[in-house]
Amino acid sequence: MTEGQRIAVAVVCALAWLLWVTLLIARHRRELIAVRRQQQAQPQGSVLIAYASQSGTAAALARQSAEHLRPSQPVTLLPLSLVTSQTLQAAHKALFVVSTYGEGEPPDNGQRFARNYLTGACGDAAALDLSHLSYSVVALGDSTYERFCAFGQRLFDGMAQLGAKALEPLYKVDSAREEVSGIGSGIASAMPAWFCGSQPAVKTRSNATTTWWRLAQRTLLNPGSPGAPLFELTLRAVSDLPKWRAGDVFVVQPRQQRAAVVRWLASHDLQATRWMVTGGRGQTLQAWLRDRALPDAGFDREKLMGGDLSEFPLLPVREYSVASGNEEKALKLIVRQQFSDEGRLGLGSGWLTEYCELGELFSGYLRENGNCHTPDHRRPLLLIGAGSGLAGLRAQLAERAAQANSGPVWLVFGERCPDTDRLLAREMDNWLRQGTLARCDRIFSRGERSEFRYVQEFLAAREQELRTFVSRDADIYVCGNRTGMGEGVHRVLKQLLGEQEVETLLESGRYRRDLY
Repeated sequence: MTEGQRIAVAVVCALAWLLWVTLLIARHRRELIAVRRQQQAQPQGSVLIAYASQSGTAAALARQSAEHLRPSQPVTLLPLSLVTSQTLQAAHKALFVVSTYGEGEPPDNGQRFARNYLTGACGDAAALDLSHLSYSVVALGDSTYERFCAFGQRLFDGMAQLGAKALEPLYKVDSAREEVSGIGSGIASAMPAWFCGSQPAVKTRSNATTTWWRLAQRTLLNPGSPGAPLFELTLRAVSDLPKWRAGDVFVVQPRQQRAAVVRWLASHDLQATRWMVTGGRGQTLQAWLRDRALPDAGFDREKLMGGDLSEFPLLPVREYSVASGNEEKALKLIVRQQFSDEGRLGLGSGWLTEYCELGELFSGYLRENGNCHTPDHRRPLLLIGAGSGLAGLRAQLAERAAQANSGPVWLVFGERCPDTDRLLAREMDNWLRQGTLARCDRIFSRGERSEFRYVQEFLAAREQELRTFVSRDADIYVCGNRTGMGEGVHRVLKQLLGEQEVETLLESGRYRRDLY
């Protein structure tokens, strides 16, 4: 390389770096403007309802709560990422609805607040006095995790340390036992007494709107794969098709295998065709028990015969990322079979992939998850995922395919074997030809000729291409397993883009994670 060429390269690199810094500054200014607008719109002495949500449940509960309270007093509804010292000073009461992500961490839109206000007497919290503020915290979590509701507890304690007065103890909602946001039995009791008044703050199972769905098609995507079977499911709504967006969640009510209910009834000498009337509805005992947990023993036979199903709770719901765009006029899911240590099929995956018969009806509902909505289809989009995470990626692609002037999409997707796991290959090729996909990189962990085993390894080796793509104001969407892939991708992005830039991307909504 000549001296002139070296100088030219140096000039180009310097200009690229200046462009990168300029974009960072511009994005930061946009965030500040958004925060100031929120602050200006907040009435003095209003009730603050703030949420931190990863999958949309806490956000939905907070929105319902705000709708309930608005007729009686001023309400400010904000994600926790937009709550500032001024926001807290302007409120006289606050209701925080927060979930816990991963192993006790705040959700993405709660990280800034945790860093600024829950890390001791430093930063924005150093001179903050909240002695005027009364607050309640509703913490959503899953008791199967060791640090159940850890972020909710941290927030509850942190507000007290800032001088705020707790109106009641921390209320914990266990998603493993209770259902929230739309089909939430008893969740109204989570709302503090000062808040609820005489009306429930959120919908319960009895008044939630659910939809009946019919399984129209079930396709095995990976025959012969060394991994567990992966299925694409096509569902048709019995009535009008609900609206949804890529990133939203389908909540399904699993049912018992028909033969399992028959066996259980026979083992307890109960008549399957006995007519039962409960809650004004009549069905056979066998039909009633299809979506109920079946105890081995210890239930009150007389109560059951009297139509009392209190000892037979509904099976817990299961949640899946939607895999189709609303314009496709059918709801698609991509579900991998899960197995217990004893080899039994999982409750949700077993129902959808094995036990539900074609044409059979079951209930479910769609839950909005704004955290995973990409805001502008004209911007470039980097899709990263693996395994059943293909569901969320496919939905994003389908949504873009239906819109004119969509920005370029780069897909990086990981699976096991190149011979058996080229999932939806024909569909991906069509999107490449049509221009919906600009680039598609498949990474196979067990391919003999694979240069990389995991998507995070591939990204680490594509630093300059990644930087260039993101610098074009691209959004990043990651879907799949949190442990391994999700954590690995997050770590690589911080290494390549810098920790501060990744935090900015998260807080501005340009980096969205749909992980489980």
